Amino acid sequence: MSTEPGTASGAGGGTHRAGAAELARRILAFAGLPLLSLLAPFLFLPALARLAGADAWVAVALGQSVGGFVALVAGWGYPTLAPPRVAIASESERRRMLATSMHVRVPVWLLGAAIGTAVAALLAPPTARLAAALMAAAMSLAALAPTWFWIGVGRVAPIVWLEVVPRMVAALAATGILLAGGSVLWYPVLVLVSMLVAPLVVTWRVAGAEALRVHRDDVRTVVRHHPPGVIAETAGGLYNALAVTIVTAVAPTVQAARYVAGDKVYRVGQYGVSALGNALQGWVVQAAPGRLGARLRVMIALHLGLGVTGLVLCGLLGSWVSRVVFGGEVAMDAPVAWGFGLALLGIALGTAFGRIGLISLGARRAFMFCVVGASAVGVVSLALGGAWGGGAGAAWALGGTETASALAQGVVLWVVWRSRAAVAT
Repeated sequence: MSTEPGTASGAGGGTHRAGAAELARRILAFAGLPLLSLLAPFLFLPALARLAGADAWVAVALGQSVGGFVALVAGWGYPTLAPPRVAIASESERRRMLATSMHVRVPVWLLGAAIGTAVAALLAPPTARLAAALMAAAMSLAALAPTWFWIGVGRVAPIVWLEVVPRMVAALAATGILLAGGSVLWYPVLVLVSMLVAPLVVTWRVAGAEALRVHRDDVRTVVRHHPPGVIAETAGGLYNALAVTIVTAVAPTVQAARYVAGDKVYRVGQYGVSALGNALQGWVVQAAPGRLGARLRVMIALHLGLGVTGLVLCGLLGSWVSRVVFGGEVAMDAPVAWGFGLALLGIALGTAFGRIGLISLGARRAFMFCVVGASAVGVVSLALGGAWGGGAGAAWALGGTETASALAQGVVLWVVWRSRAAVAT
């Protein structure tokens, strides 16, 4: 990648310092405030693990896994493909994009949610099938979340007030109900209600009357152009969002429960990667042509540092954290922790090379092929690892797949960038 011109002092130094300060503020906004959303579930989950038993613990995680996968499909590629376009669109274009997104996503979500709830109920322990089905329905609503829109606009406050805060309230209320002797079912029900807030409010407040008018040409354009993003996100979900589902299907409940504990800790680290990616995705694509290379390098370096940190912290402290938070009955052991740590490194690099790097350069199909290839390997590896090695085998299968996929995307990014530079000269 080419070197960005600039000076180390004077006006140039002031510009660089101002740019670094702006980048730091952007990262803190997207990563700092939404961190609150992690605190509430981690109040509920320990209560769930200790009071409801292993069956309910696995069922809720299974519902989250299936519902999360449905959300990836029904989201129709918007989280990956839309933020760069929103970042450079006019106000009227943004309203139209948001309205069209609902016209495309709602029908897909209705079908996916119906299938997802049935699958979750079928795979769940018999005593907790309703909890799994309700959890799947609730999490599938993430397909309709307007997070991608605010990432493109560069505003984090609407995400906090309309997505983070309602979910915090839902989790805290469910925790109180469970501690008071109430049913586990209140958790998915309250989460479902909280997940409806953002799509309804944002569509009405931002899209307004546009949401009532279906522009068929716009819908057809989205349906025609978004499949690479849909396929990439769906394929990635086969071995990521559906990992708990796969492990639950092939491993004993005790081993699945330990994998679930590791998965919960892993999701915290994954959130950090996602938050950093959200902060930098629009920042990279808004760069002037001569500055794109430098911004890509900064973005990759930040993700690499975060990934290595996640690997070390999860490997050294993950087992202890899960034992303290969730209790010894379902806590993960050290091999599981290191497997998930490797997965954190892989997903950080994959986000940098693929979701941001390749998408920013317009290499959607290359990104799609990398993720689809990793998905094929990942599903088989998870099934075999879970069946032969229990929680540890599945965790290392996930880590190996994420890392291999990231390295492949890195090679493709380098080739695409070199080809672009050769054409420019």
